Parts: sequence; structure tokens; C-alpha cells
Amino acid sequence: MLVMSSPATSTRERILDQGLALMSRSGLTGVTLGVLADQVGMSKSGLFAHFRSKEDVQIQLLSHMAEVAAANVIEPSMAAKEGLPRLLALVRNWFGWAQRAGLPGGCPVAAGLFEFDDIEGRVRNRILEMESQWRLLLTGLVRRAVDLAHFRRDLDVDQFVWELCGVYLSHHAAHRFLRAADADARARTAVQILVERAMPPRRRHRLTNPAQPARSRVRRKASGHKRKPPIKSRHQNLSGARVP
Repeated sequence: MLVMSSPATSTRERILDQGLALMSRSGLTGVTLGVLADQVGMSKSGLFAHFRSKEDVQIQLLSHMAEVAAANVIEPSMAAKEGLPRLLALVRNWFGWAQRAGLPGGCPVAAGLFEFDDIEGRVRNRILEMESQWRLLLTGLVRRAVDLAHFRRDLDVDQFVWELCGVYLSHHAAHRFLRAADADARARTAVQILVERAMPPRRRHRLTNPAQPARSRVRRKASGHKRKPPIKSRHQNLSGARVP
């Protein structure tokens, strides 16, 4: 049965969509009732019919962002096989997700970590909750990779997640603030090194280069012809790593 949205629901969704775009571009502190009202094309009193305060708007926008991020980052990644393949899929979908989701700026939570690091209140608490849940998800995926022997048994999982989040924040700063052209490539290299360091030595050589067809590898092996292997880019390894 098709359920029609009420006018109030449609207006609220429009406010959240416009507000999320504004938050992505200007940060949480840039989202004011006046600016948002102008973006949506309604009066401030009209906004008060949907949100009680600026703080309420910010919290609702964070929740809306979590839904958008889940649809663009988490859900597609869960289709990958458990362990390292799923973790790598999540990382690929995570880095740069905001722009691929159609937002005009960067990740609002990444910016919010710095905007609200010293500002106590409900907004900071919501950002803290979201960041903690995200790191818990990462921790679970890394532990599963350990369970499946994709990573070493003695791996410090918490340290791995700490470094992975550090790479993400460094990528955010390089891409959004420094506008570095090599931000994506350097982030991929850093993640690849982190992953290789976590793998058992016997599995490290099994990260194959997807740019090289499997048949050509088999053909060279059968013929006994040996040649100097091509230099593998870390970008190719990370984006196509395959763990048996």
C-alpha cells in the first residue's frame, strides 16, 4: 500500500535535506535558524513549528546525516564477504562519502569533532555518541578479520582502529582545508600500509593486483617465463584487495 507523506512531513524532510547540505558546507555552527530559513524559503517562525531551537535543529541534522551515511557507506559494505573484504569495502565507501552522497562540502561529524571539542552540551554529546558507535563498528569488523585469520592473532585492534580514524581525519583536513590534490592517493597508501602490517606474513603476498588479469599470471607461470614484476600501486591494491 502506498502511504502518502503529509505536507508537514514533506516540509520537515525538505528542511533536513537543505540543512544537511548547509551543515556539510558551513559546519554545525554555521547552521542558524535565520540562515536555514532563507535556504528553505520560509520564515523563522515557520521553522519553530518543526524545531524548538537551534540546538534541536543541529541534533536532528546529525541524526539525518547518520541515515544518509548508513545508506551510502554501511549498507553497501555489508554485501562484501566477512573479514578483510568487508572492512576494505567500508573504508572505500567511507573516505570521501559526503561528496559521493551529493553533499556540497565534507563530513559534518569530522568537522564537528573540532567545532565542539570544548563546547559542552547536547550537540557535543550527540557527536560523541555517533563517533563512538562508528568506532565500535570498525572495531567489530577488525576483530572479525582477526577471527578469520585475515589479520594476525596478536593484532592490537584498538590501535588499528585508532590509526585508521587518524588517517581519515588527516584525509579530511588535506582534502577540505589544504585542498591537496594527492589527498586521496596518500590516504589509500596509508590504509594499505596499515592493512599489510596487520596481516600475517604468509598472507601479505596474496594481496593481488586487480589490474593484472588472472589468466596472464597463470600463463606466465605455466610457460616458466620469469620477468621483473610490475610495480604495484597501493591505490590498486587497496581498491581491489581480495582475501581468500
